[in-house]
Amino acid sequence: MMKLLKLIYWDLNSGGMRDQYVAFLIRNIPGSFGMMIRRMWYSKRFKKCGTNLNVLEGTHIINPQNIECGDNVSIGVCNYLQAGGGIILESDVMLGPYVKIWTQNHNYRRYDIPVHSQGYTYNPVIIRHDVWIGANAFIMPGTEIGAKSIVSACSVVGAKEYPAGSILAGYPARRIGEREKNSSDAG
Repeated sequence: MMKLLKLIYWDLNSGGMRDQYVAFLIRNIPGSFGMMIRRMWYSKRFKKCGTNLNVLEGTHIINPQNIECGDNVSIGVCNYLQAGGGIILESDVMLGPYVKIWTQNHNYRRYDIPVHSQGYTYNPVIIRHDVWIGANAFIMPGTEIGAKSIVSACSVVGAKEYPAGSILAGYPARRIGEREKNSSDAG
């Protein structure tokens, strides 16, 4: 028992670990109160944060200090953002439930060294303004999704740049269409 208390003591005396404990405690608070607590917490921990951030319940964020977001960003229910390599969410980005964004990956090329000993490669993810990412989508390290794009539910979006207005779907995701432009989109 004493060993457990010592571990908690040392964890709580480490700033980064203390933040993880607080994030754990506020992660699942429901309703408007929970949303407000998470907004206040993450807006101070993100590298940059615009107005009206919404972080829904169940969301797990690793390395929040590497996330930049614009105005009116909505991070959906039970999202998992791993931001070691940096994440940029421009204004009006919506992430559906269970979206995963990864920015780092294990190095694995060397056959003679265990994967866990080979380190990591970090690549940022950039999601331009007015993008909607559907439920259960997985965004891989190094991806850039152009403005006004849509990512279909359950898509796995690989590490490349996708043009503005794209509709992406599949595993792996590919461009299956583009959003219609009309006179109200001008400007």
